[in-house]
Amino acid sequence: MRPYRVDVSSILEDLGASEEIDGEFPLDRLVVGDAEFTLVRPATVTVMLTNTGPGVVATGSVDALTSTLCSRCLEPFELAIEGSVEGFYVRPGRGDEIPEDQEVEEIMPDGSVDLAPALLAALTIETPFAAVHDDACAGLCPVCGCNLNVETCDCHEPAPEVHPFAALKDLLHDDSGER
Repeated sequence: MRPYRVDVSSILEDLGASEEIDGEFPLDRLVVGDAEFTLVRPATVTVMLTNTGPGVVATGSVDALTSTLCSRCLEPFELAIEGSVEGFYVRPGRGDEIPEDQEVEEIMPDGSVDLAPALLAALTIETPFAAVHDDACAGLCPVCGCNLNVETCDCHEPAPEVHPFAALKDLLHDDSGER
């Protein structure tokens, strides 16, 4: 992952000062589990950086248009992903002022922060583990492999829907057949 460094030195000396960042995040792809999402174009970033005293808070959003394969039918499709960016960057040596459970990064000695980990996390959280191009996607036939959205086959018949507790109904009968 390439860094996405932003200079925050202009707001470090003024408590409450903010700076808005609008730009592009040059990410090639996201990998979530076994699924790969290739970016169609660079992700767009809108982040507000605010000096809070002991550090800088980053809040905003990152949007990406990706190309991936449907997990049911394996056909390629485009998927838009929008994530909420949250990050906290502390001045060097001031990490002890922050609660232990707070995730923080350090502001670099040159007065910049690397937003790349926060941007990547925001997109990854919103990326589905099993992306489908349509909720009604019929998928592939498990026997012959044909795409059931495009054609039908004789080898695959849908299984009848069975209630998950149907097998338990026989346990309620006594020897006389009464319930």
